[in-house]
Amino acid sequence: MTSKDIQDYIEIDLGKPMRHDPEMLLEATQETASTFDLDEWKVLRLVLANEPILGTHNYGFQTAYGRAIIENFTFIYHG
Repeated sequence: MTSKDIQDYIEIDLGKPMRHDPEMLLEATQETASTFDLDEWKVLRLVLANEPILGTHNYGFQTAYGRAIIENFTFIYHG
């Protein structure tokens, strides 16, 4: 995964303008994926598109595990 891949995902797949720093998104994605032993793309999709990963949602709502992943990502991105 590269910052260009992230930018393409946001602009092409999600159809949104790029409003965030792709380098920081990459760093937060990689560190969070490593911390929780998850696939980088799954982490990015959870954070940006709320796509579930096994155990992150229950009845359509985020679980404590899902929120922990997102909080970790957010802490790194804004840190």
